[in-house]
Amino acid sequence: MTTAGPTEVELKLTVAAADLPRLRRRLERFGRARRMRLETIYYDTADGLLAANGFALRIRRAGRRWIQTLKSEAGSSALARRGEWEWALTRPRLDRARLAKTPAASLLAPRRRLVEQFRTRFVRDTWIVDRRDARIELALDVGEVIAGDRTEVIRELELELKSGAAEALPALALDIARAGSGGAIALLPYGDSKARRGQRLAANAAPQPVKANAQRLFAGMRADDDAEAALKRAIGRATEALLANAHGALAHDDPEFIHQARVSLRRMRSALRLLHRHVEFPARLSADLRWIARTLGAARDWDVLVGESLPAIAASLDPSMASACERLAARARQQREHARGQARAALASPRFAAAALALLAWSAAPARGTAPSLQTLAAKRLRRQHARLFDAAHAFTGLSVEKQHRVRILAKRLRYALDFFAAALPGRIAAAYSRRLAALQDELGALNDAAVAHARLRALARPRALRDALDAWAARARTERAIAVERQLARLRERPVPWR
Repeated sequence: MTTAGPTEVELKLTVAAADLPRLRRRLERFGRARRMRLETIYYDTADGLLAANGFALRIRRAGRRWIQTLKSEAGSSALARRGEWEWALTRPRLDRARLAKTPAASLLAPRRRLVEQFRTRFVRDTWIVDRRDARIELALDVGEVIAGDRTEVIRELELELKSGAAEALPALALDIARAGSGGAIALLPYGDSKARRGQRLAANAAPQPVKANAQRLFAGMRADDDAEAALKRAIGRATEALLANAHGALAHDDPEFIHQARVSLRRMRSALRLLHRHVEFPARLSADLRWIARTLGAARDWDVLVGESLPAIAASLDPSMASACERLAARARQQREHARGQARAALASPRFAAAALALLAWSAAPARGTAPSLQTLAAKRLRRQHARLFDAAHAFTGLSVEKQHRVRILAKRLRYALDFFAAALPGRIAAAYSRRLAALQDELGALNDAAVAHARLRALARPRALRDALDAWAARARTERAIAVERQLARLRERPVPWR
């Protein structure tokens, strides 16, 4: 039998080992599971040509059957659409002829050998659920990925849409997470397929932070796009980046994961603020986004302080302060670890997982088609953001720390608004203005980092002489940075704006 390349829509969710028994009990309400032991061998060329082009080729043993499958990867989206071609085999040997009419055929010249890359072994329990107008297959997989002498645990619940609308998948996942005794379960959406995990394991490579930049979030937008539809696409893409970085932060110490997760959240919240009159967004979900942003923000502040600000401050102080600075650094590192622990606890929590599922459901639901176009909204929204920034920044050097921080927030909102409406703006003028605005943001960010460092470190500093030295440093830094901000504000005023 050959499956001629349909697109499968699926949602993958990770579950903690401690929650697995409760999850099984909740799934039992859908009836008796069908259980299978599955072993899969993944193949590629020696130089990984298939993976590099977004394909995964495998042979899977399911009971007494052998099935050859080619899948097209869909990036790292938790709510993914993947192409799939499937053939029944009579023996566990690749049949290259079956690939001839697939998109991967052009990659595989006859002399290119396909070799085993890694394997998976897991037990799969499946249920079929009819929910409103959708039919969904639930698959609970528990086992491991194996690449040489390295292994990685598989513990995931996969929801595959057999018929119906894609938003039915996160809606069902939310019901499973919330319904039942013992409280909510954290079912955290996960974008990486088993193939992608195996590829990383075989290469002994760690996942990398995912940037929620304008190119990723707003690619393909057009000036005449319905603003709500454009927002849903952007929120969906930002959610993908948020989730990839959340999983990275839970498994690794690289502070860039938390930083990029925060950027994803800021991009979402900024876009929602721009279009709040034209979309319906759940108030509870807005509160969840504020909560996780605040929690990650505290961790990010300590990461910057320990990794960047404090070494620079210590180097600028009198050498007699060296010992006191070392003790201060030790206390700051303790605070950083505490903040990181709180951030990880939040990312692993049922509340965050539920918020992520709600974001996926909201972004997957179709737009109502009643919002104005990006072209219609761009100039008015950007003029308003621009006016707010320069009104707040008047006489910047004389402003309080709190008001200077407000200017930083408004500059960031204007930059994000420019990115969101880029499709409706003249590209060259918009790019030049955005670069100048980015330079202003850099100076405002440095000023804010100095203010945060001073406030946090002063509370930890001993003896008083060190506090006095920190006060003197902060006064100098604030004056220098504020002057630099004024300079960038003047340059920004001189730039022609890309809206009319």
